[in-house]
Amino acid sequence: MKKNMNSENSVIKMFNLLMSNSLTKDEICNALNIKMPTFYKCLKKIKDVGFEVEKKGLYYSASKFSKTIEYTSLETSIFAYLLFLAESLLPDKKNKLLKSAVYKMLYISDETSYIEALDKYKILKQKINDDTFKEKIELLQKYKDAKYALKITIRSGREYVLTPIDFHWENGKVYFYFMDNAIRKRKVLPIEKIVKIVPESKIQKISEAKETIFELYGRLAKIYVLKENERVIDSCPNRLVIANGSCDKEVLFRRLLRYDELCKILFSKEDVEIFKRMIEKSLDNIS
Repeated sequence: MKKNMNSENSVIKMFNLLMSNSLTKDEICNALNIKMPTFYKCLKKIKDVGFEVEKKGLYYSASKFSKTIEYTSLETSIFAYLLFLAESLLPDKKNKLLKSAVYKMLYISDETSYIEALDKYKILKQKINDDTFKEKIELLQKYKDAKYALKITIRSGREYVLTPIDFHWENGKVYFYFMDNAIRKRKVLPIEKIVKIVPESKIQKISEAKETIFELYGRLAKIYVLKENERVIDSCPNRLVIANGSCDKEVLFRRLLRYDELCKILFSKEDVEIFKRMIEKSLDNIS
C-alpha cells in the first residue's frame, strides 16, 4: 500500500506543479524526483480525470486552471472513510471503482488536503484492522486448536471448506494458511478478505505440510517462471507466493538462496529454520 500511496502522491504533486508552472519533462522529473516512466503514468492519470494538460514545444502546463480545491476537514474525513470502505469491505471489482473515483477527486485538491485525507485513512485503517484482525485470529486459532474443519466465506462470496494450518504476519498484514479440503491443496488468504467463519466437523488428524511455501518480491515477482512442482497461491503486482512440492529440499533452498533479499520462506516452520541456518552459514563463509 505504501508504494501505491507514493505513486498517487506523485500525481497530485505533478498536477499542482503544472497548475502554476510551464516545465519540460526533465524539469518535472527533477522537481518531483521521479523517472520518465512515472512521469508518463502521472500524466495519463491526470488526463483520465478529465483535465487537459497543454504542451507547447517541450513545455507542459495546466495554467488555464486558476486554483486547486481546498477541501474541508469534514470532506477529507469522508474521503478517508470511502478509501477504507473500498479497501476493506467491498468486493474487489467495486473496490477498484470506488478507489479510482476517490483518488480522482483528490487529484484536484491542494496538497495539504490530499495529505490530510490519506493520513486520516491510514489511521482509520490501522485502528479498525487491529480490532478486526484480533477477533478473526482468535476465532481461527480457537477452531484450529480444537481441530475443526471450517467453512470460510470471503468478500467475493466464494466459500471454502478447509483445514486450518498456520498464520503469517508480513508488513502489517496477517495471512491465513489452510488446506482446501475439496482439492487437497494448501492455499493462503489475507485475513482481511475473510468475512465469515463457521465450524464444520472435527478433524481426526491434520496433515503435515509437505510443500515449501515461499514469497518473492519486486521485479523478481513479475518475471518469475514457475518451476516443476510449483504453483501460485497468492499474487499482487510486487509480490508472489508460491508452493513448491519438490522432494529435494536442499536443491530448492540453494536456488532460493540465490534470490537474496527478494525471497523469503514462509512455511513450513521447519523449512524456515533450515533456510535461516543456510543463510547464516553462507554469511559465516563470506566473513
